[in-house]
Amino acid sequence: METPIIKAKKGLSPIWILPLVALILGGYLLYKDFQESGVMITVRLNDANGLTPGKTKVYFKGLPIGTLKEFTVTHDLQCVDAHLELLKKARGKITSSAKFWIVKPEVSMNRITGLDTLVKGSYFEVLPGNANDEEQNFFTALTETPPVSSQLAGLKLTLTTTQPAVLSSGSPILYKKIEIGEVVSQHLEKDGSVQVEIFIYQKYQDHVKTTSLFYVSGGINLEASLTKVSIKVDPLKSILQGGITMETPEDAKAIADSGMKFHLYEDYEQIQHIDDIEIQLDFSIDHPLNIGAAIRYQGLKVGIISALTLNDNLKIVHAKAYVGKQIAPFLRKGAYIWIVKPSLGLANTAHLDTFITGSYLNILPGPGTGDLTKTFVVHDEKPANMLVSNGLNLVLETDRLGSLGYDKPVYYRQVQVGHTTGYDLSPTGQNVFIYINIHEPYVDLIRENTKFWNSSGVRIKGGLMTSMKISTESLASLLDGGITFSTPERKDMGNRISNGFHFTLHSDPDDQWLNWSPALQLGKPLETKKETTQEKHSLKKSTDRKVENK
Repeated sequence: METPIIKAKKGLSPIWILPLVALILGGYLLYKDFQESGVMITVRLNDANGLTPGKTKVYFKGLPIGTLKEFTVTHDLQCVDAHLELLKKARGKITSSAKFWIVKPEVSMNRITGLDTLVKGSYFEVLPGNANDEEQNFFTALTETPPVSSQLAGLKLTLTTTQPAVLSSGSPILYKKIEIGEVVSQHLEKDGSVQVEIFIYQKYQDHVKTTSLFYVSGGINLEASLTKVSIKVDPLKSILQGGITMETPEDAKAIADSGMKFHLYEDYEQIQHIDDIEIQLDFSIDHPLNIGAAIRYQGLKVGIISALTLNDNLKIVHAKAYVGKQIAPFLRKGAYIWIVKPSLGLANTAHLDTFITGSYLNILPGPGTGDLTKTFVVHDEKPANMLVSNGLNLVLETDRLGSLGYDKPVYYRQVQVGHTTGYDLSPTGQNVFIYINIHEPYVDLIRENTKFWNSSGVRIKGGLMTSMKISTESLASLLDGGITFSTPERKDMGNRISNGFHFTLHSDPDDQWLNWSPALQLGKPLETKKETTQEKHSLKKSTDRKVENK
């Protein structure tokens, strides 16, 4: 009997085909399931109030892209981890720069948001990250909704300030009353300063220049005086949320870049004085001035008092003030600064506006040869020999001041043609110098032999055995004082005179003075020094000389 020969069959047995197909099919199904499955991520929260697993949705720009699956509590029991399943379309977009936050209803004076959650409940909102960043599956939820600026193109700037400001996220940035951006956030720095991050919308960013100025607005500004009342009201949104206004100089050209830093000024008043010069003023404790009091020159506001402090003996007040750089040449030794207060009288009332606006300071520039200085003493009255730029400035000499003083009228035929500008004692103390200014149209009325007399009060001539004569110049001079003058006829009047000429102020007029009535040309300009015969008389050189009228 022959022994069978067994040969091993080479190759793969058909029986393995079925398991191999099953393995390939299983791998395909696993791959397909992986591709079609959602993205699982974890978001850490402070609390889970208002959120429900299986119901709470994840939204992106109003479209649902995921669902809350479950919660777990952290080991320290301080936070809650929310496990979210996002659609597969989110794969590759949930990177390290992505942001998650919870949308809840919010109603306040500043804003009303999230009202849709009253119907569908609180939900997650997501802002995808940069595609170039690495993918990530763990995030910490933001405590509040990020600003719109984080999702839009535009200009991002930083404003710094040391003053408190009523601002909040979403407060408007205004330029010419148009909203051009909004406040993103604000942070308190270690040095006590505040950094305010703002965003300028793309279509307005070219209006922001490197020299633009920003100040806090958002309110109602009231300016009142005797002549007008001005009320400026910012938009309602600025009043409720606070706001920032931008001012850009007309000659500004360079456009600002994102990331630039600007100073945030306290108000509009501050940006008007950013180039001002700081000076120190000293005055007595009984002054009527407050912080914000104006400093004026020729009626124009050129500065402001910013701070007041007492010295060690509590008798002198030190004031810090700022004045415009345009008057820098005036800040010299010899400059005279005095307080302007309201004046009430029966016939002379002045500076009533200071009852509303408060007292202010007037400045008279110092001589051009004086040294520059930034410290000044404030006087309670005008300078004794204050010169007026227009008209004719004269000096009257008398033995006593009487009811005369500042801003008293000077009359010619009961018409006011000038006023007193000050008074002072003569160098020897024997007489009083009264300084007057004759207004420009009437300077030709004054000649060498002009006579001046005090027309204040009532003049009585006569006695018990003779006839009595009672006279007065006018009701105004009777009530508040005044000076009257008369000029002789042409053959006796003398030459015209120059600034600084001295006259005697008589107590009463002679009867003949009242009858003088020369024909003179009013409005004729003052002659030059070559044409005058009294050029040697000036306020500076002749205060120690007395010239008697003939």
